[in-house]
Amino acid sequence: MLFSACDNKRWEQDVTGIDYEPELKRFELDFFEKGKEGIDKTKMDEIEKEYPSLLPLYLNGVLNFGSYRDNGIFPSLNEFISNKDIQQVFNDVKSAYPDGSLAIEKAEIEKALKLFKYYFPRSELPKLYTLMSMFSYNVVVDQKVLAVSLDMYLGGDYKYYPSTSIPKYRFKNFEQEFIVSDAIKAFLISEFDREAGMNLLEQMIFYGKIAYMQQALLPEFEDRLFFNYDEAEFEWCDKNESEIWFHLVDMELLYTTESEKVRKYIDDAPFIPGFPEGSTAKVGKWLGFQIVKSFMNNNKEVGLTDLMANQDANKILLKSKYKPKR
Repeated sequence: MLFSACDNKRWEQDVTGIDYEPELKRFELDFFEKGKEGIDKTKMDEIEKEYPSLLPLYLNGVLNFGSYRDNGIFPSLNEFISNKDIQQVFNDVKSAYPDGSLAIEKAEIEKALKLFKYYFPRSELPKLYTLMSMFSYNVVVDQKVLAVSLDMYLGGDYKYYPSTSIPKYRFKNFEQEFIVSDAIKAFLISEFDREAGMNLLEQMIFYGKIAYMQQALLPEFEDRLFFNYDEAEFEWCDKNESEIWFHLVDMELLYTTESEKVRKYIDDAPFIPGFPEGSTAKVGKWLGFQIVKSFMNNNKEVGLTDLMANQDANKILLKSKYKPKR
């Protein structure tokens, strides 16, 4: 435990000199408050002025209403805003997250992104927002925007989740404790997604690197949060590490490119078919994290930029010296 705590702090740096103090802007509060009496072109222009990068991304990319410059958008948009169920979700978001209530999360995200800027100085850091995606996305991200969808963090027992198309096994992911790690994960994936690779090992190492970066940027956070695990799921992985590894080796799965097999070990699911009762999903990502941690511990000269630039999954596995006891 002491070794793990020290390793978590290996990448800490003084980031007070990095110029990045973004405001966390509550887009959903502005948007739905302005929409109470209906949105017309004048109000849309006001929203665009305040949110020039987020507004087109939200209306077209998240809600699929089309261009905000198209006057034909207003009837369907106003029908959406005035819908009683939509209004109820909005009121629930306001109640769960009153304006100013996310100061801790904002500070943690800001500090993590400053640390990222320290190690990747050429990167452009995004502005921070919250919004409502109506149960479509946990985090919306592009080069200039990092927006947390608060309707996806109303607690696993939130009354509207069962009426959505979201599988029940995912409800546990919708707790407030996941906001920061999900935001940083989404940002990192958007920065490095071109390196994901095709076969299972490449996917494992890619997501292992993302989790390692989360650990580096969020050293005070429990590792389980990086995988949206609860404590029981995280303990299951730890207890069954060798069984997971040798299952993949013995079944010759590490180099498979069959999408169904890759998804089985990478994607979220209620359990893994063929594994012992109580198995948790995303074990490929978790195992990739163990390999990357072993690689970084056995190659102390490798920095974060070197790690993320290294796209040779085989070499990382070989130099990691990773091999749990059977």
